[in-house]
Amino acid sequence: MRQPLLCLALLLTGACTTIPDAQPAAPEPVDLLVRNVTVIDPEQATRTPGRDVLIDNGRITAVIPSESAAHGAESVVDGTGKYLIPGLMDMHTHSSIRPVHISTLKLMAANGVTGIREMGSDCIERGKIGMCIDEMRESRAKIESGELVGPRILELSSLKIDSNRPEDADDVWKLYRPTDAEQAQQTVALLAAERRPDILKIGDEFQPEAFKALLAAAREQGTKTGGHLPPMFSMAEAAAMGMTSIEHARDLPLDCSSHGAVFRGQVMAKIMGEDVPWPDRKAIPGKARDGFDEELCAAQIAALVEHGTYYVPTHLTREMDYRAGESSYREDARRAYIPAMQQGQWNPDLDRTAEAPPEMVRDLADFFRLGLKTTGMAHDAGVKIMAGTDANDTMVFPGFSLHDELRHLVAAGLTPMETLQAATSVPAEYLGRTADFGGVSEGKIADLLLLSADPTADIANTTRIEAVIFGGQLRDRAALDALLADVREWVSLADEQMKGAN
Repeated sequence: MRQPLLCLALLLTGACTTIPDAQPAAPEPVDLLVRNVTVIDPEQATRTPGRDVLIDNGRITAVIPSESAAHGAESVVDGTGKYLIPGLMDMHTHSSIRPVHISTLKLMAANGVTGIREMGSDCIERGKIGMCIDEMRESRAKIESGELVGPRILELSSLKIDSNRPEDADDVWKLYRPTDAEQAQQTVALLAAERRPDILKIGDEFQPEAFKALLAAAREQGTKTGGHLPPMFSMAEAAAMGMTSIEHARDLPLDCSSHGAVFRGQVMAKIMGEDVPWPDRKAIPGKARDGFDEELCAAQIAALVEHGTYYVPTHLTREMDYRAGESSYREDARRAYIPAMQQGQWNPDLDRTAEAPPEMVRDLADFFRLGLKTTGMAHDAGVKIMAGTDANDTMVFPGFSLHDELRHLVAAGLTPMETLQAATSVPAEYLGRTADFGGVSEGKIADLLLLSADPTADIANTTRIEAVIFGGQLRDRAALDALLADVREWVSLADEQMKGAN
């Protein structure tokens, strides 16, 4: 009681004043606030309306109800009626083609691709059309610093490795062309010491013992392996040997048929010196369709699940196989973003199928559909599917085509949410970076897409991009359109220069 009495005495002398209650300091404003948006978080498989997403220093700092206490921000985006998803990842790209490197990165950024796995990111000779891995690392650093526009280059592969060694191969070529087990072990060791790729890219022209030894050596030192299958091994066998990821929807449809064992056995017999012919690769689509066997398929898929092998089906590449003769397909308006030089490489590839007999085209169409069916079966059984495009392969338009591949995954039987996971949370898990990517939650790097329509209702709505947030930096629709205009202008200039040179 002493203090109130003392204050009363002091009040009589005018020496005591009323002290107001202490007020909490206002929180520092964040860099960016997306207000009143529906948050779609593939990592948690949730869709939550009425959320405020606070972003500061490149990361999400909070995801809270919109009616929460007021919070300040340097920039505010009204998300009313809109949808926020993680940035999309393309897990099989080829952006390391020197003439189209910058345009490829811009097209990806403009289409909401915020991360890529580059499958073929090194060179034999510096200065040629294929960029070297140190150059790709330079681009990676420039993108991270904001000096260059593009997606994060999340994983860089080696040059393709197989046993197809020319007789005059120099020491560098020999590094990538091991022909026996000892050479394969040396390849793994030397690449780890000298080139340091994140993943070894596997080709399909391997000697059996070299392939097995390379996978064993890579597994022992903790290096990922991914790419194609040598034709004498099934997907189940490669998974059991420790292959980290298998690309393209051509091996699973084959191994899901009775023809798979016949084809692979014939290849192995030929390689081992038996007097048998090479099997006819062109017959695979029709024979795989005719010999499809659900029990065989289940056994192959079970091996992928058991060994944790990721699958990147790139259905777009099989679509090109059968649609190459369709004028509506070949005359895609997105060719405006592809220079004539590159289209000149695409056209002969298209012509090969366009000139094929009708029955072969029907087989290829059925093989594409079998690829979708087996992808759906694999997903339902627990195989981890990742979205990838083979960007810059024939009729695969960087950035744009990832949205086409997402539609193929839905056609394969994945739900729209599961399809979003294939381009967000599953890649984040594969990369070991779930703390940074794959969802919309506190602590994640703020790589996000703001959409004008709900992609869980229709996966085609991933193309309805209002803005891309990359590392907390906002690119609105005008900025994205400007990137597309830059590429179109560059293509026009490059084409004019090529005409002049001719």
